[in-house]
Amino acid sequence: MPIIKKHFSLSPLNDNPAKISGTAAGAGGAMGSVTGGFSHKDGFPTVKFSIPPQPAMLETNSLRLVGQILVKEPNGLVKGVNNTQTFANGRQLASGGLQANMSGTIEADNGAGLSSLTALNIPNWGGVKNVIDKVVIQSKKSLIELSSSINYGQFVAINECYSNNSNDYRCLPLNRGLASGPNADLTNRRMLAAPKADTAANGGFDSLKDGENDRMVGQFFSIPINVDLLNVPSLMLDDGFLGGLLITLHLAPDSHLFYNRFNKIDVAAQPASDQSGVNYVLKNLKLEGRYVVPTPQEMSAAPRVLPLNSRLNLINDLHSSINSNSYTPQLQMVKSLVNVFLDNDQTNNFAKNCNNFRHIPAIKKTMTAKNGLRFPQNYSVECKPNAETVVEQGTGVGAAWDPAQLQFIVNAYNDIEHRHLFERAVLGGATPYHSSANLKLSNDSLKEDYDTAAAGANGVINNCKADCVGIGTDYTLGVGLQQDFVNQDYNLTVESGVNSGKVAAGTNRNGGGVTNPLLQQTFVKHMGQFDSVNLVKVI
Repeated sequence: MPIIKKHFSLSPLNDNPAKISGTAAGAGGAMGSVTGGFSHKDGFPTVKFSIPPQPAMLETNSLRLVGQILVKEPNGLVKGVNNTQTFANGRQLASGGLQANMSGTIEADNGAGLSSLTALNIPNWGGVKNVIDKVVIQSKKSLIELSSSINYGQFVAINECYSNNSNDYRCLPLNRGLASGPNADLTNRRMLAAPKADTAANGGFDSLKDGENDRMVGQFFSIPINVDLLNVPSLMLDDGFLGGLLITLHLAPDSHLFYNRFNKIDVAAQPASDQSGVNYVLKNLKLEGRYVVPTPQEMSAAPRVLPLNSRLNLINDLHSSINSNSYTPQLQMVKSLVNVFLDNDQTNNFAKNCNNFRHIPAIKKTMTAKNGLRFPQNYSVECKPNAETVVEQGTGVGAAWDPAQLQFIVNAYNDIEHRHLFERAVLGGATPYHSSANLKLSNDSLKEDYDTAAAGANGVINNCKADCVGIGTDYTLGVGLQQDFVNQDYNLTVESGVNSGKVAAGTNRNGGGVTNPLLQQTFVKHMGQFDSVNLVKVI
C-alpha cells in the first residue's frame, strides 16, 4: 500500500493569462475584447506543463487537463450577448452563433426564434478535445522525446464514438468534453459561452465579483490526455527513472473545433451564417492529478520496462473508383489499422465538420492484404446491395437503384461486415458495449450526400449530421495476436464511386467532373515497450 496520495494542480510553464477589457456596463452592455490566453490564432499556440522529478509515482488515470474556453467574434469580442441582441420573455431572439443564453432559460422549443443558419458548432465526437492537435512528452532528465501523438483530436473522437452511446450525450451540462454526439443538430447551438451577469435585458458584467475578468467567465471543461505513456497505471518520477516529465500540447487551428451548421449557404442573404472569423481562447488552464508516494519496498519493486499501447498516424488518398494503396509501417507488433475517409477539403475548413467520418461514396467492396496476399480475410468484403445495385424498381426491370429516392438511404448500403471489422479494429479485437454509430446516424449522414437545392439556397448539407464509420483491419483476431510490419506492406483496395461522376454516388461527393479525392487517415495501433530507466522505446 502506498504511503500517501497527494493532489497536484500545475499551471503551464508558459502561462499567458487571458484578460477581457473594454466592457460597457448597463443595459445592452457589450462583452469586451479578449487578449492573452492560449489559442492557435490569437494567443500562445502551445501549452507546456512540467511535472518535477521526485521520489513518487504519477497516477496517470487521475490526470486531467482542466480550464475554460471562450469564443471570440472576428472583432475580438467575447461571443455571447452583446449590444446587437435583444430579449423578449426570456427568449434570445437574435442570432449569432454559439449562443450564450444569459438569462439561463432554455426554451422548450429549442430556440425556434434562432436562425439555424448562423449556428456555430463544435465536433460531435471529442468536442473541446479537438483543440489539441499534437501531444509531445519528454523526460526532464535528458529532454528525450518519449512519446508523440499527432492528429490527436480525430483519433480520440473515433474512440469516443465507440465508447459512448447516444444517451451518454444527453446529460446536461454536456459532460463529455462539451461534445453532443448524435444530438448535435439540437444541442450544439445552446452551449453556454459566458455566464449570466445581470438581468435578462443587460449584457454587462455588473453583478460579477471581479467584473469581466471574473473566474466564472468561460465554459468549463475537464478532459484526460489519451496518449500511450499516460495510459500505463503509474510512472516513476524519481531521477533513477523518468526524472520528471515535460508535456507539450500543440493547439489545433480554429477550424478543427468550429464549423458552420451548413456546408452550402448564401452568405449574401445571410451574412451572419459564415463563422470563419471566429476563434477560441483557453484560459485558466491547469494540469491536475495525483502523486502516489510508495513505500521503500514498492519503490524497489517498480517495473523498469513498461508495455505501451501506441498508435501511429499515416495519410494517403483515394482518387479513383478502383483505388489501391499501401503502407510500410516499420512496426514489429501491429494490432490493427483504423482507416477513416474525409473529403479532400474537409480539414482546415469552417464549412465542414472535420470529425465527420462518412461512408466512402457508393462503396462496393474492399480487400485488405499483406505483401499482396489477402489477409486476414482471404476474400473481398462486399456491400450488397450498394448504391449502384441493379434492381427491379417501379415499372422498369433492371433499373439502377436511386438512393436519393429512398426514405432510408442507409438500406442501399449493406455494410454490416465493414462495420463489424471496423469496430474490432478500433477497440482492439472486441465488439463495443456502447456505440453512437448506429444506422439512424448513418442514414441522416447519407441524406446529406444527396441533398440538393436551387442556386443561392440556404441550409444545404447539414454538417451536424456527422457519422463515424470506416474500414478497419484487426490483426488480434480476438485473441491478442499481432503482426510484424517491418519491411512488409499493408495493402487496401477499394472499389467505390469516388471521382466517378455517377449520380448514385451522391450529388455532393461523386466528383461531378471536378477532381474530388478522399483523404485517408490511417491510425496504426501497435504495442511497444518502454525502458523507464534508460528511456529507450522499442516499437
